[in-house]
Amino acid sequence: MYLINTHNGIKSKNIPPVDINEYPAIKKHLDKYWDKISKRDDKGDTPYNLRNCIYTDLFLEQKIVYPCIMSKGPSYAIDIKGEYYVIAPGNIITGNNLLYLNDCLNSKIFYFALRKFYMGGGIEGELKTNRLLILPIPLPNQNCNVNDEMLKQKLLLTNEEVNYIENEYQKYL
Repeated sequence: MYLINTHNGIKSKNIPPVDINEYPAIKKHLDKYWDKISKRDDKGDTPYNLRNCIYTDLFLEQKIVYPCIMSKGPSYAIDIKGEYYVIAPGNIITGNNLLYLNDCLNSKIFYFALRKFYMGGGIEGELKTNRLLILPIPLPNQNCNVNDEMLKQKLLLTNEEVNYIENEYQKYL
């Protein structure tokens, strides 16, 4: 129900580690597990702190979240306010034009392309981030509203190719 993020800070960004003494109820809870947490190999500055994670602050930004395994259609969601953490094997995408990118990634055309060309053509598969990075996503225009018609034009798809994609897309649902 809750995530206890007693991070170790980010020294290069002047973000200090969480001081467990500022959270006495959490410290009391974690003290029940002292034998385990004190022996961890992956602890931070104290047994209460998590190991260093240089991207901890990215979870607090606007981001796209998506699972590593996709099986029932595109599964990208946008976290507008930076309120959610994602645990492995989930992934996040930060940067610019995230609403546009989220729309692209959730479109039939890109879902088809991911399945057919970047994930081996299977119905269910693991989406490796390096495969997502090479997906040819057209740059947004000033409107930034994505629809399949706009993507068809930007990707220079013929009607025959679009019909093929539409038919093949149904196999992945």
